[in-house]
Amino acid sequence: MSKGKPLFEEPDDTGEEPSGDFEAAPDATDYLIVPTPARPQLTPRDLDHNRGVSRLFGRVMPGLPIDADPPEIRREAEPFSALIEKALKRLKIDASPWLDELAQAWPSLVPPDVAKAARPGKWEDGILYVYVASSTRLFEIRRQYLKHIEEAVRAFAGDGRVRQVRLLVNAVPLPYHHAT
Repeated sequence: MSKGKPLFEEPDDTGEEPSGDFEAAPDATDYLIVPTPARPQLTPRDLDHNRGVSRLFGRVMPGLPIDADPPEIRREAEPFSALIEKALKRLKIDASPWLDELAQAWPSLVPPDVAKAARPGKWEDGILYVYVASSTRLFEIRRQYLKHIEEAVRAFAGDGRVRQVRLLVNAVPLPYHHAT
């Protein structure tokens, strides 16, 4: 049998138990996110977490245990679609799952006249480009419906994703919509 660390350390000469990895009361340093050589820069999310740790330890009552998931340092779940978009951006791929969701919801977001003549085309740098079938329809939509389209898209997208909606004449014809 190989020599290993003894299972339990004996008390030292003072009679106190040796302090190990399991101390009775954790302190703020146990919860802080610190820079490491692999990640020397803290993200804004890390800084927010560290501020939450200081709030948490400002409210801790001695003798009471700390909640396993205290609200002060709890992180909101990041939507999976946002994670996918970040990964696609890092890979320099111009695709957005959000744009596909918008295209599916498009007929319910805009008036029927607009849904027949225009559709979401591309989204980059916070600008949504809507493709329109012809320049005359583009003029009509810009004059009558652009404000309504911007409000509907911003309400659908949420969290400041779309700064502006621009209309473009599309060289590729729009899909045929037959009357039902």
